[in-house]
Amino acid sequence: MIRTFSYIAILLFLTASAVKDGRKANEAYESGNYEQAEQLYLTAIEQDPDNAKLYFNLGNAQAKQGKVEDAIQSYMEFRGLAESPQDKAIAEYNIGTLLAEGQKWKPAATHFKNALKLNPSDLDAKHNYEQALTKQKEQEEEQEGQDENQQNQPPPEPSEYALAMKEQAEKLVGQRKYSEAYNLMQRALDADETVRAFNDFIERIKNVSDIDSN
Repeated sequence: MIRTFSYIAILLFLTASAVKDGRKANEAYESGNYEQAEQLYLTAIEQDPDNAKLYFNLGNAQAKQGKVEDAIQSYMEFRGLAESPQDKAIAEYNIGTLLAEGQKWKPAATHFKNALKLNPSDLDAKHNYEQALTKQKEQEEEQEGQDENQQNQPPPEPSEYALAMKEQAEKLVGQRKYSEAYNLMQRALDADETVRAFNDFIERIKNVSDIDSN
């Protein structure tokens, strides 16, 4: 289940110019008009770009529309701006939930585990992590033998998760944070083998990162 923040808490963090759009976005979300809510949250973010909870609620509105890649990116933006481990954990939990809904069990397990590292007392995350591990094992057993000679095969079609992670890495590259971008892509590759579609990009930022570290 995708988690949400209290709307009162959201409005406390809005600037005066963003209050109107934020309130309308909340009302649209509550009414089930998720497309309108998304647009209003985007407008509010333009007015208040450092408001973490706006990105979180934007992610929720996008998730309700099945926009997995966009929602993951919004949750990642929220995670980067969030200050408390508990808030960061909620972002990880929601990413894990989205991936589990798409039966992407390995990356789902990774993000539930991340949520637990940030908030070890989260019983829902513990349950979902265990379930994702179980499903991951079943999925891997079904695919056993199908991945022989994988290295000689063309790169796989990137999943929505892979696309979202590359988008985040490209933002880091734009900020000249090559090591952070490389580490992000490596973690993503560990979680989702379709990230292999971006091997050239990963190798390129690795080379730049290696230069920076020398």
